[in-house]
Amino acid sequence: MDAQLTEEEKRLVEYSKEAIVKYNKIRHAKNGIDTLYAFLMSESGKIYDGAAFEPNLSHASFCGERHAISNMVLQESYKAKIKSIVVADPVPDIQSRGTPPCGTCRHLIWSFGSPDTSVILMQYIQGKNGWIFPKLEKFKISDFYPLPYEPKEGLWDNWEPK
Repeated sequence: MDAQLTEEEKRLVEYSKEAIVKYNKIRHAKNGIDTLYAFLMSESGKIYDGAAFEPNLSHASFCGERHAISNMVLQESYKAKIKSIVVADPVPDIQSRGTPPCGTCRHLIWSFGSPDTSVILMQYIQGKNGWIFPKLEKFKISDFYPLPYEPKEGLWDNWEPK
């Protein structure tokens, strides 16, 4: 699905592009590499940043989307809702499709959003003259996650171990 962006989504995308350049310049100055970033806009209109964290202990890794969601919860509350999220992945060349959120991130976007929460996949490439953003794709989270896990409230309320 090609990107037909709302004004708020355009603002989020422009913010994301500027932040990617800023963060990657910082990372490169310290011999770091480009990484997957996520930027989300909450229902309040605030924007939160996230970056993938990939230490040498695999089960301690987490995605940029979860980092951005954690920042939203920290600043707003567990009741905060995601309006739109950009998932920006560095690619060597233009790919046929962007990198969608992993299953855990899909679940959290669903949980902290609505079926209409927009997910914008952004590819970025470092060229000779800086970073370029050759491809955007826009989806709803429901496009990625048509059958979310939604336990019934109170399912375990009366459960007792035997």
